[in-house]
Amino acid sequence: MSKTSKKLCELQSELRSFQDIWHGGFFLGDPADPAFGLWGLTSFIGVSHAIYLACIKPFVNENTTVLEIGCGRGAWTKLMLGAREIYCLDALPPEHNRFDDYVGRHDHIHYVTVEDFSLKEVPLAVIDFVFSYDALCHVSFDGISEYARNLFLRMRGGAHGFWMVADYHKYNEFVSRQDRYNVLQCLLPRKKYPLLGKLLRRFYCFLNRWNARRHHLDFLDEHENEQACPGRWYHAGLRRTCEMLERNGFTIVQADMGFDYRSPLIHFRK
Repeated sequence: MSKTSKKLCELQSELRSFQDIWHGGFFLGDPADPAFGLWGLTSFIGVSHAIYLACIKPFVNENTTVLEIGCGRGAWTKLMLGAREIYCLDALPPEHNRFDDYVGRHDHIHYVTVEDFSLKEVPLAVIDFVFSYDALCHVSFDGISEYARNLFLRMRGGAHGFWMVADYHKYNEFVSRQDRYNVLQCLLPRKKYPLLGKLLRRFYCFLNRWNARRHHLDFLDEHENEQACPGRWYHAGLRRTCEMLERNGFTIVQADMGFDYRSPLIHFRK
């Protein structure tokens, strides 16, 4: 038997070895279930880290010029230090945010304390990547729209952007379904130990209520006015924001990346 024929026989034998296992098809759980994990509690990664892996890491490198809107202390900025240049915009000065303490001083970072939504401090046609998370949710829809209008000319053709905005409908659904998003549900016994399952469910209900109080998870009124007050959320809305971005010349790549169960994260490009 030739080497080729022998190898072919070995490969066919390998396939036949599956015939008597996994009857009914290999299945450990539904991947669409947020509380499902292949390996229990060790199966999960945080929402923020998932956003970094999918929305920042593939797009930022030594040739990228970045614009971050609402940098705060610089939690996301620190993940983009490998970029060629970074423009960090925030309503508060770096001393207030203690930005340098966290991120450090770098010559390629341009921190701008903004007084309006004009983006006048950012040069035209230089931005390759735009990112904003947990910032534009605190800006009125008019403010977001003004940012978008002034952003178009500052981005290069083909540049990508990721914006998180507030959508009260998605937020309220998240608040009403806390049980669905509790990762500890992966520990619930499916068939055996009914008494243990009952006790664990009661414990999880307690944890959900405690978590809601700790993070102030209250329902929001979509008809609330847009009167400014410190730190408030504004109902920009996913559909309305996407339509506004399209009116300003952008293409929506994905209306909601889906990583954040609380708020939409819009992927768009010029």
